[in-house]
Amino acid sequence: MKRFLPTAALVLVLDQASKWLAHRDLAPRGSLHLLGDLVRLHYARNAGAAFSLFQGSWALFVGISIVSIAVIFYLVLSRRYVFPGSSVAFGLVLGGALGNLIDRLWLRQVIDFIDIGLGAHRWPTFNVADIGVTLGVLYLAIGFLWLDRKVHPASPAAVGDGHGAAEKENAEPDHV
Repeated sequence: MKRFLPTAALVLVLDQASKWLAHRDLAPRGSLHLLGDLVRLHYARNAGAAFSLFQGSWALFVGISIVSIAVIFYLVLSRRYVFPGSSVAFGLVLGGALGNLIDRLWLRQVIDFIDIGLGAHRWPTFNVADIGVTLGVLYLAIGFLWLDRKVHPASPAAVGDGHGAAEKENAEPDHV
C-alpha cells in the first residue's frame, strides 16, 4: 500500500484539479490550441463511455465504477497479483476510476478536455482520469503477461524449500 494509495490520490487530485480548471477556463472559451491542430484543449462533457458510446447510461457507469473500485481493492489486498510496479499500476486505475466516478455522481457526466489528432481525424476527447486508467491497465496487462509475479502465499510454490530461497525470489519489490 506504500505506493498504491499515494498514486491513486495523485491521479485523483490531478484529475479533479484539471477538470476544475477546464470548467473554469475552457468552458467559456471553447478550445485552446497547444501544438497547432495536433494537441488542443477542448472542453466537452460526455454522458457516455469512451467514443461517447452508451449516452445516458448513468446508472450503468456508476455501477461499473463502483464494482471496478471494489475489484481493485480486492486484488491489491489479496496480494495475489504482484509484480514490480503493480501497486503503482493499480493506483493509476483506482485514481482514474474515482476521478470519473466523482464526475458522474456530481455532474451525471464526465468532463473531458484533452483533444489530439489532425484535422478531422481526432481521438475522442479525454481527461487525466482516462490517462490514469489507460496507463494502469496497460501496465497491469504487461505485468500479468510478461513480468514475474509473486506466487499466492497459499500455493505450494510459495512454501519454498525451508531455507527461504523461494520466499526471497518471490518477495514483493514495491510493497503493495
